[in-house]
Amino acid sequence: MGNFHTIASSLLVFGTINMTFVPTSSFINQRGYITELSPTAVSSLDKDDFIYSGYLLQYFIYKSSNIDQNKTVKMMENNIVANKDIIYNTKTNIDNVIIDTKELFEISLMASIINTSIYGMKTWKEFFAEAYSKWMTMPNEMKNKSWEILNNFFIDIYTPLQKKNFGSRITSLQKQRAKIDQYAAKSNISYNTNLTTKPIDAVDLKYFLPSFELGLQQLIPKNRKLWEQNYTFNALKTSLIMWQSSGMKDIKTDNVSFDGNILQNSIINDGKQDLTTELKNMMNDSYTRASQSAIIKFENFMNNSKHQYYSSFDKLDEDLKKITEYENNYYHEKGSTIFLKDSVQAMQKYYQWTDELMEFLKEQILNLFNMTYAITGDNFKYFLTGFLFSPDAPLLEKGRQTAAYTNYYFQSLPGSNRFISTRWAYIVISAKKFDNVFQGKTISEYLIGWWSSPNVFYTLNHEMGHAVDAYYGMIKETRNVAPKYFKNIVNSLGIKGQYMGNIFGYDDIASYNQKVNIIKIFLIIMFGTFCTSIIIAFVWGTSRNIRPQKK
Repeated sequence: MGNFHTIASSLLVFGTINMTFVPTSSFINQRGYITELSPTAVSSLDKDDFIYSGYLLQYFIYKSSNIDQNKTVKMMENNIVANKDIIYNTKTNIDNVIIDTKELFEISLMASIINTSIYGMKTWKEFFAEAYSKWMTMPNEMKNKSWEILNNFFIDIYTPLQKKNFGSRITSLQKQRAKIDQYAAKSNISYNTNLTTKPIDAVDLKYFLPSFELGLQQLIPKNRKLWEQNYTFNALKTSLIMWQSSGMKDIKTDNVSFDGNILQNSIINDGKQDLTTELKNMMNDSYTRASQSAIIKFENFMNNSKHQYYSSFDKLDEDLKKITEYENNYYHEKGSTIFLKDSVQAMQKYYQWTDELMEFLKEQILNLFNMTYAITGDNFKYFLTGFLFSPDAPLLEKGRQTAAYTNYYFQSLPGSNRFISTRWAYIVISAKKFDNVFQGKTISEYLIGWWSSPNVFYTLNHEMGHAVDAYYGMIKETRNVAPKYFKNIVNSLGIKGQYMGNIFGYDDIASYNQKVNIIKIFLIIMFGTFCTSIIIAFVWGTSRNIRPQKK
C-alpha cells in the first residue's frame, strides 16, 4: 500500500507539469431562518468574519517558533519600512507598514515556512486546506518538525477553539489568540529559524527534481514570467500584503502585484548587505524529523477515531447513506446525497483501477471522515451535505476551470444581509486528476512546492479542509439544531442541486476504456472517410483536366 501513499517517481519523472488551479471555495447566503437563533446574535456583513481558522492556524505557527527573535527577519523588516514607497504599488495604502506592526509580516512569513505550499499562500482558506491535507496525509518517513506543529494544532487546539467560538471574528479573536498564547507558553515544540545547518539525520522530503530548493531557499528569478511559481517571491508577496492590510481581512494575493526584482534588491540584497544565505537557513529546521512521540500521538488519534466512529469503510458508507437520505420533488429524485461505496466502485469500473488501489482509497476516505469527526464533533455529520466524485474535467462550476471545489452556505438574520453563522457545505471532486497521475500524464505539484502533500488523493483532504474551515464559523446555536433542519436541506438540494454534471455512483457512465475505444474507432472511420474523399476528389479533378488530343 505504501506505493500509493506517496507518488512514485516512476509515475512522475517523465510526465509534464499540469498545474491545477482550484478556485477559492464559493459561498451562498442561505436566507432560511432558524427559529432557535436569537435575533440579537452577533452578525457581520463580511463572510470572512466567520471563515478565519486559517488565520488562527498561522498565529499558532508563529507562536510555535522563534521568528520574532530572528536577526535576518528584523533586517528585512527594516529594509521594507525604509523602502516601502517603491516596494508597494503607489495606489496602496501603506500607513500600517511600520515596525510597531511587524508581527503581521512575521506571522505570514513563518506560516509559509511551516506549510510549504505556494497555493496555500493565496488566502487563509487555502492555507488551512493545504495544512489539513499535509497533516493527514504526510507519510511517517517524511514527517518533520513543521508537520509536528500542525499535528499539535489539529489535535490540541482546533476543537477547544471551535467549541468556544462565539461567532464572528470581531467578537472571538482576542479570546482565541489568548488560548493559543497559553498553549504555546507550555509547549516544548518550537521551530528554530536560527539554525545555520541542516540536522545530521535530515528527513528526506522526497523532492525528486534535482535542482529543487525548498521554500525560501529559492532565489527570486529576474524573469517576471517565473515569479508566479517561485516560492520566495510568493512568500514575501503574501507577507507584505498581510502587513499592509493590518491582518483584518483574508489575504487575496491574486489581486495584488509586486515586482520581484524590487523585492530582491530592496529587501534581500539592498547592496549593503546580502541576506540570501541567512534567508535560506531559515528552512533548515524543516529537515528535523518529527519526534516519535508526535507520530505516536497522531496514530493514537487516528486509531481512537476509528474506534469512536467507524471501524470500516462499509459502516461509514451505510451510516452516511442513512443520514443523507432525501426526496426532491423538483428534480423528481430520491436516494442519498453521500454514497461513498457506490462512488468508489463506479470509479474503479470507469478507470479500471486495481483492487489494491481501491483498498488504499477506501482506507484514506475512512480515516479522513473519522479524524474529521474527531476534531469537529458529531454534528459535522449534519453540516456536510455531499461528497461527490465526477469524471468531468474540468468540473461544471460557473464557467471556472477547476478540478475540485467546496461550496459552503451561510445563515443570515431575517430581512437582512448580515451573516450570523455558516450552515452547511458540500464537496465535488473530479477523479480525472487521480487517473492522470496513474497514467503518468502529470507530475505531482508537490514536487515544485505548489501543494503541501505528495499523497495521490490529497484533493480529498484539501477539500475536506475547506469544509472544516467553514464549520469553524458555525456557532453553537446553529450546531445544536443542525440535526433538526438537515433533512430539509438535503431534500431541497438532492444530488443535482449540488452538481449538475456527471456523478460517479449516481449516473450511468460507460466504462472508460469502452468510451475511449469508441472514440478511437470513430476517429479512425472519420480519418478513413476523409482520406477516401481526398483521393476521390483528386482522381475526379485529374480526370476532368485530361483532354483528348486533336489529330
